[in-house]
Amino acid sequence: MDMKDHVEFVALTKEEVEQMIAKAALAGASVAAETLEKAHQKEQKELKDRRLHNTRLLLRNYRMLRESCSKAIYQKEHSEKSTEEVIEDLMSMRASDGVIVNSIKESAERTGIIISHVDRMLDVFRMYCGKCGEKEKRQYKVIKSMYITKEGSSAAELAKKFGVSKVTIYDDIKTAEERLSALFFGINGLRFY
Repeated sequence: MDMKDHVEFVALTKEEVEQMIAKAALAGASVAAETLEKAHQKEQKELKDRRLHNTRLLLRNYRMLRESCSKAIYQKEHSEKSTEEVIEDLMSMRASDGVIVNSIKESAERTGIIISHVDRMLDVFRMYCGKCGEKEKRQYKVIKSMYITKEGSSAAELAKKFGVSKVTIYDDIKTAEERLSALFFGINGLRFY
């Protein structure tokens, strides 16, 4: 007799079958919940990364955007969109939608609203840093010197000016960008652990 032809049957009680089904359902639900949680965490990380990326783009292109805004024919007073709607539009854009800065630059309305919002949040950041320690005050000054003033400063120039290393300047920039991301994009810009 060939082993392929040998079949064994096992008798199970109704309770045993129900237990097996319950265990299988529990295992399946556990895997599904874990998969959903991983997908949610990945989505949150991508959203945070996109906000930080957009914050960096706004800072790095601040001078150009401000110049574009000041020379625009269309003025903010003619705008029908609120700041919140424009910020939401900005956040829904992905890198695959094209270069975000070029998209903003093409729209005088959006550029004006965004620059106005960035200016207000930079002022909030300045006041916050002013109430904190020297490190936070330096972080604001680094961001201002690097991105906001008419003539930007390099990390090496700022390190020399503040008597710290370039690594410290880059750490200041990173910390400030994370805080500004929360200010620029509201509660959605915060990172929760």
